[in-house]
Amino acid sequence: MLALASRGMARLHGRIRAMKILLLCHDLTTRVNLTSLWTTAGVTMLKPTSEDVPDCIVVDLGRRDSLDEIARLRAQHPEVTIIACFATYNEEAVVAAREAGATEFAARSFVDRRVARLLKLDT
Repeated sequence: MLALASRGMARLHGRIRAMKILLLCHDLTTRVNLTSLWTTAGVTMLKPTSEDVPDCIVVDLGRRDSLDEIARLRAQHPEVTIIACFATYNEEAVVAAREAGATEFAARSFVDRRVARLLKLDT
């Protein structure tokens, strides 16, 4: 029984390790906290210049180029979930991000939970 549980945990751990997130965030504190949280969960954090296909992309709408980045990333990765996050809710920003190609939205303080549910992370 223990051997079966160990194999199951190894498979789960291997699946989590395979997860890749691209985070584009201008807020240093948020970027450091999310990177630390997701790295601890076994996620590979991709650099913006990475050629790897991410499992999830998180773009902070506080970035000056956020809508251009969302549009570029949507064209590059049509099947990947793009989560737009923001410090405070702004309906106009949500509409613009949706038009640019974002598929989901979250407050910056809750984006970790949205990604955890999406990727089925145990953070």
